[in-house]
Amino acid sequence: MRFAPSLFLASLALGAGAWTAPALAQSADAWPERTITVVVPWPAGGFTDKLGRLMAEKMAASLGKPVVVENRPGASAGIGSEHVMRQAPDGYTLLVTSTDGTVKLLQGKGTDPVSQLTQISMLASQPVTLSVGPKFKGNTLAQFVEEARRTPGGIAYASNGEGGATHYGMEIFAKQAGIQLNHIPYKGTAPALQDLVGGNVEATLVSLQGVGAQLQSGRARALAITSPKRVEAAPAIPTFAESGYPGFDLTLWYGMVGPRGLPDPIVRKLNQVLRAALAAPDVQQALRSAAAEPVSSSPEEMLQFVQKESARWSAMIR
Repeated sequence: MRFAPSLFLASLALGAGAWTAPALAQSADAWPERTITVVVPWPAGGFTDKLGRLMAEKMAASLGKPVVVENRPGASAGIGSEHVMRQAPDGYTLLVTSTDGTVKLLQGKGTDPVSQLTQISMLASQPVTLSVGPKFKGNTLAQFVEEARRTPGGIAYASNGEGGATHYGMEIFAKQAGIQLNHIPYKGTAPALQDLVGGNVEATLVSLQGVGAQLQSGRARALAITSPKRVEAAPAIPTFAESGYPGFDLTLWYGMVGPRGLPDPIVRKLNQVLRAALAAPDVQQALRSAAAEPVSSSPEEMLQFVQKESARWSAMIR
């Protein structure tokens, strides 16, 4: 299965009627009057956290009020996402959502990333790497597959949480390659990488930004990246397609959302602020240095995209 949100977003039309007028009406001129909280449903230090802090800084400069980031990790982004769902739709609590958050909410009881959140704007998309630590001695994806076939279930891989996109992504790759792997879930990318470089697990699917420091220090090695072509930030890493798996293309996406019923004037004001932030040269440079692409959108475009992603992932989860 292929996931290419940047290409999909480019093809979206502004569908009339895709955006529903909220029940609460509020003037954007009076908002914000106090501090805004941006919830990041992952621990500090990962790409989602850095993206959230980058957007918070730009939002504060534009809106003239403090914007603070609050990390609420756990349950593969489920805890932070559900927290935002329960907040008042007044524009003072927002969420940096992602592929992982959407996938986790689809598996929850009574949680729906489409109907229970207000889509504001897409932010970025990012490929991931299959990276290995010192416990695995090979240097290529072919060697990884060969070793996994030789010892079914013998290779342990870390994910940033049970039921997240990288968990399912690795299982998809395992099916395509005809191998069996041993899944070890963690409460975020940082602890997963700690055990990777410590030799407790052999591999993980992780963003290039997330594993960058470990790659530079030589404590980890990237065997392949899930982009259609090699990325400028790490041109030595071959793609999965080059390595014999052209059908595997897992691209993560990120966006800003709020609770259901967020007033339309606030949604529009936030959308303008976020799109201006994503167009700023320093933001674009920061994202591309992490092998991520800035992806802005209208609320309608994001709603249509999340609807399609939800349908796609629901089918895959089943």
